[in-house]
Amino acid sequence: MEKYNKFRIEWDCRRGMLELDKVIMPFFQQYFDELPDAKKDIFLRLLACSDLQLFSWFFNRTPAADLELQEMVDHIQEKLNLHQ
Repeated sequence: MEKYNKFRIEWDCRRGMLELDKVIMPFFQQYFDELPDAKKDIFLRLLACSDLQLFSWFFNRTPAADLELQEMVDHIQEKLNLHQ
């Protein structure tokens, strides 16, 4: 059995906000496989956060209290050229 169930993760990448769908899903599709397992685990923790938290971190630039989650947000923004 595969450690990371790609179908389940892809389902979890689908969010309730279009803005988040345009960030999280492309990152998953393009970059998830190249992440080391520790970073994959952090990405999964990020997916467990609420849409409001994610929106705040990605679009309002409110920093996440959890440093690992903030580093993942920064990594996603960097990979998708979302930094302003």
